[in-house]
Amino acid sequence: EAEFDIIPDIIISAKGLSSGYLPMGAMIYSDRIHDIISQGDENRWFASGFTYSGHPVCCAAALKNIEIMERENLMQNATEVGMYFEEQLHTLNDLEIVGNVRGKKLMMCVENVKDKITKELLPDEINIGKRISNAAENMGLLVRPIGHLNVMSPPLTLTRENVDFLVKTLRAAIERVTSELKAEGHI
Repeated sequence: EAEFDIIPDIIISAKGLSSGYLPMGAMIYSDRIHDIISQGDENRWFASGFTYSGHPVCCAAALKNIEIMERENLMQNATEVGMYFEEQLHTLNDLEIVGNVRGKKLMMCVENVKDKITKELLPDEINIGKRISNAAENMGLLVRPIGHLNVMSPPLTLTRENVDFLVKTLRAAIERVTSELKAEGHI
């Protein structure tokens, strides 16, 4: 509620419950949904079990992971460092081919364009997201290319120092690829 000013009826959660160590998922629903499912009858319940569900080892891993997340204040860190990450990533908006930086805290995206004003995209065969990703990787940073986008969702343990390295390196990668695109006559 605090982040998006809404209270969801249903939340689906998966990998994060066990930090991806073991398969785990959950559906969390509100009292309102519970009341609809049970229709006020305490003897009714929502059944979603499968033969592979509720594995004790996976459940133990998820419980331990949640315990660690709480003990190490990882959600608070994600909020604080996430705001810094978002703020710092927006400094890339001054780059010639960055059309947009968007997202929220630790889920961010840089959109790369041919024309900043019109937001015209480079042709698909330029593979701009992948080129920037490759340049960044050669500099020690992994970012995910999706078409003309570079998306990032760093871990909850991210530090300000990590953010500074990430933004500095991504800036250098985008600048390098921009120079290449100019030399090739694409912009």
